[in-house]
Amino acid sequence: MRRELSNGKIKIEVADRGAELKSLICEGIEYIWYSNPQYWSYCSPFLFPVVGTLKDKKTILEGKEYSIRQHGIVRYRDFKYLGISGNKIGFEFTSDNESLESYPYKFQFNVNYYLEEYQVRAEIIIKNCDEKTMYFCLGGHPAFNIPMFKGDKFNDYRVVFSEEESFDSPKVMPNATLNFDEPVLKYRNLKELELRKDIFSIDTIINPKVKSKSVLLVNKNNKGLKFSYPKFKTLAIWTPFNDAPFVCIEPWIGYNDRHDTNGDFRTKDDVQKLSPQESFSCEFMIEIIK
Repeated sequence: MRRELSNGKIKIEVADRGAELKSLICEGIEYIWYSNPQYWSYCSPFLFPVVGTLKDKKTILEGKEYSIRQHGIVRYRDFKYLGISGNKIGFEFTSDNESLESYPYKFQFNVNYYLEEYQVRAEIIIKNCDEKTMYFCLGGHPAFNIPMFKGDKFNDYRVVFSEEESFDSPKVMPNATLNFDEPVLKYRNLKELELRKDIFSIDTIINPKVKSKSVLLVNKNNKGLKFSYPKFKTLAIWTPFNDAPFVCIEPWIGYNDRHDTNGDFRTKDDVQKLSPQESFSCEFMIEIIK
């Protein structure tokens, strides 16, 4: 089921499945990807407890081998709808026997969306409900319609970083692991990334230590949106290497396994850990540029 929230300036729709943002409309313009399964059937899933892919989709946790699907488990599960309170709409997922089969921790995963003027703020709160330390990675995966406005083309858009970025984007191996020893793209003092389909022939552009905590996704007239992600350490940009009319701006904490991983989840890059009953929170914001 989809739930709606509006403040008179923008309206959002959120699905119970994955607490996924399905729509963001302002003045008749839809900014969130339409989820056309011909290209990609998601539009803004949360990635937990893994971002991307594990090598052979397996990992070691608590001394035991577990199999976890690509991008984790919560995007496939129905959340409990907590209702609307003022400018907030809330959702909650609690671990169960099914989740424990692939991820051996009891946890609570809350998503709250807030509408503030022309901005949507997505708040994620993760609580370790177990009696042992919990390890996880976390990501957002929002997809935005490109073009957004009538008469535009995909190539009319660009990503503008709040700071100059210098990074080597790792090679995505055939099994979707990452090889940082063989970067496929090298950027130095990058301020604006012109969006062209050919640059995504390498799969995903990954900035593993992004300095910018916000980017603009805008057309030639500087219309579009601002995307902010204050606590996230990695930023990925992806669109399928075909004529799919969208681009994903993805804030991550952690990422795919390295191609030479030892298989121990606790040694993954940027892995987070929570003590029993401890909570972690972060957020990202989508602001319409008027």
